[in-house]
Formats: sequence, structure tokens, C-alpha cells
Amino acid sequence: MSGSPFSARESRSLRKLPTVKLPDLNTRKPSEFWHAYFKKQKLNSWQISNVVDQLHKAGKHEHVVAAIEAALLNGQSQPWMYDVLALSMQITGRSKEDIERVLLSRVDFTAADVPNMIYSAAYLTRFGRYKQALHLYQQASKLEPTRPEPYVLGLKLARRENDFDAIGWAASGILTHAWACDHKQLHRLAEDAALEAEKKLLKQELVEQADVLKQVMAEARKRDLFLKLTWVGDGDLDLVVEEPLGTICSFQNPQSRGGGVLIRDGYGPDPKNCCEEYICAFGVPGTYRAKIRHVAGNIVGKRARLKIIRYQGTKDELVHSNTITLSKKDSVVRIFLNKGRRKKLTESPKQKISPNARRTMRSNQLQMLGQIDAGSRKAARDFFSSRSQNLTQSTGKGFQPIVTTLSENMTLSVLAIISADRRYVRISAFPKFTNITDVFTFNPVIFGNGRGVSATAGTP
Repeated sequence: MSGSPFSARESRSLRKLPTVKLPDLNTRKPSEFWHAYFKKQKLNSWQISNVVDQLHKAGKHEHVVAAIEAALLNGQSQPWMYDVLALSMQITGRSKEDIERVLLSRVDFTAADVPNMIYSAAYLTRFGRYKQALHLYQQASKLEPTRPEPYVLGLKLARRENDFDAIGWAASGILTHAWACDHKQLHRLAEDAALEAEKKLLKQELVEQADVLKQVMAEARKRDLFLKLTWVGDGDLDLVVEEPLGTICSFQNPQSRGGGVLIRDGYGPDPKNCCEEYICAFGVPGTYRAKIRHVAGNIVGKRARLKIIRYQGTKDELVHSNTITLSKKDSVVRIFLNKGRRKKLTESPKQKISPNARRTMRSNQLQMLGQIDAGSRKAARDFFSSRSQNLTQSTGKGFQPIVTTLSENMTLSVLAIISADRRYVRISAFPKFTNITDVFTFNPVIFGNGRGVSATAGTP
């Protein structure tokens, strides 16, 4: 392995700072030298990063290991040190047990930090410690049960290790939740993994364990409330659900703290897309108010159908359909849920959209959808969906490693606005070209100011 443990951008940042002058490294053994050095010197995070960068470029990996260990022993620790230490120990040929101990020490350093726990589990996987990584994913899911990464990544390891209990945990965790537009694909993956595990258990004549797995998956398929709004026409309807404890699930807030998720936001004219779906796996007991809002366009017969399923997947399942007559005002359907299984609201990791920002965004959307042809509405929807997601991001400084999928493609968003005298149409086009140019695999450093490094770099 060659090069720097820092990314190109970080190396440029380091070059702008004063370089720490290294003393003669040949006077003592690496461990003795760096222990004495950090006992006398008190360096900040950037200076330590600079020292490590210089040592790595010089190929002095034993000194990298000794310097980081000495900094940790002398109370000058940073989260990134454990990652670089583990990788440097791998370069110098240290045992897997020593490397694993370093990575587990990183977990202790950020014990209640779920993103760092997931990051550490990924490193354990890289070093072949699959069982320890799987255990770490399970711990992370206990701290944040609604987070998808522990279940998705844990399922892969569980299948690799043929750990049937872990497969049940991961598959049921995936099936219980609906996080994003690709939740159906994840659900199919979970179902396939559980079915494969069940067949293996029956082949080994472990009937009781197979029955337990089957029951766990059946429990995961239960839904306290499911709503499906359908219509015909080239128009657009919105489904807004007001939940008992005051939370709202809608286009602007597709995942509420009350457990509701708007898994599909459709629009005309394609009949297959004239649909909106709301799922609440664990609902709060009480009265739900489903608002049907006519946003724009023509709806055949000015009517829509709302399908309501309560206690889905249980013996008490109730299915009911309402015909909704559309008007200028929102149509409201009240739904009583007496047997909801949720006791409290979930924590909200994202910043809420301000009322002014929400009104502005919605006003722009109404204007746009009412003035462009039906064939361009998908681009408009995608544009405003990305705008709403950007508004929910926290404005604080920092970085969290996020597992995501990058694609190479071209997208074009178009905004058309008619002038007040209806003589002109102003069109604004927003082209975006995405191309993955490089992938970095040795850049785990997180500096003391909280700024992190992305493992995959793409340039638009």
C-alpha cells in the first residue's frame, strides 16, 4: 500500500498549515522515541495529523504505529487515530488480534455514537472480523431501531456466517420499516434471506428454530395502519396524514416522528403512478385525520378512492374503502386506531422545515405544476423533492459517513413561470451531469474539528 492516509483535499489543507519539523528518528527505538516526544510535546489535532502524514509518506510505518500509540497513551487522542493505527498495523504485519483490539477500542471511544459504531463495524468487516462486526451492528440497532444501515449491512454478514438468529433479527428489522423509495427491494431481499434460512433449518431438521424464524417474520409484516389513495387523470393529489400526537406525514415531511411514512407520492397522467401510499407499522392509538388535497390538473369525475387497512397481518385486520369527492377545500377522513402499538414519538435527527420555507416551496410547486405539461411533471417533482430534502439538512458543521448508492447519469430539472400579463414564459433549466471519477479506500481520518472524509468521490 502506498500514498498518503489522507485524501487529496486533506493533503492540500495540510500543506497550507505550518509543517511540524520532525527530529532525528534514529536516536531511539520508535516506541521509546515517541513516548518521550509526546510526553514533552502537546500538539493539536492538525499538528498530529501533519506528523503522521509525514511519517507515512516517508514509509516509516513502524513510527506511525508508535507515534499514534504514544499520543493515545499521553492523552492526545482523536477518533481518526484508531482507524489509521489499524491500517498501519496491517501494513506492518501485526496480528489480526491486535488490529481487532484497536478497532474495538475505537468503539469504546465513541460508545453511544451510532454512526461511528457503524463505521467501526465496517472496518472490522474489512479485517475479516465478521462476527464482531455483526455484534456491533446489533448493538447499533438497539440504540437506533429505525436506522436502516445496521439491518442491511448486518443481514449480509449474517448470511455469510450462516447465523440464523442474526438473519431473523436483520430480515425482520428490514421488513418492519420502510425507509426510502427502494424499500420494496430491501423487503424482497429480507424475505429471500429468511426463506433461504428457513429451508436450511428444515434441511438440518431444526424445526423449532425454523418455526421461530417464521413467527418473527410474520410479526415483522404487521402494520397498524395502511392508506392507499388512487385516482384517474392527469392531475395531482396529495395525501396528508395528521397523527394523534400532533405529528404530520406529508410530501414535505415523508417520515414522521409518529411512525408514519409516505412511501409513494404519485401524480398523473400515468394510471400506474396515480397513487399515494402511507404506512405506519407502529401507530399511536387515537384518531388519524387523512387529508386529500387537489393540487393541480384534472381528475376524472372529481373523485378518488382511499383504501384503509387497520391491523394488517393480524387476525383483527379491517379493510375499508372510501370514495372521496374532491373540491377546493381539503377532504378529510377520520380514522380511529384503538390498538396502536407505539407508546412514544421517535427522536427526530433532522431539522424541521420552517413554516416560511414550507409555504414558499409549496407555492412554487403549485405554480409550476399548474403551468407545465403533464410530461414534465416528473422532473418538477424530482426538483422540488430534492429541494425539500436539502431544507431538512442540519446547518451545523460536521460530517457523518453515510452508506449510499451513486449513479452515473444526466438529469435535467426545468422550471417554467408565466409572466403576470401572460405574454412571456420564463424557463430555467438545471442540468446535472454526475460521473464517478475515483474511489478512495484509505482515507478514514476524522480531524479534531469534526470534519470527515468521504470514502467515495464523484464529480458533477
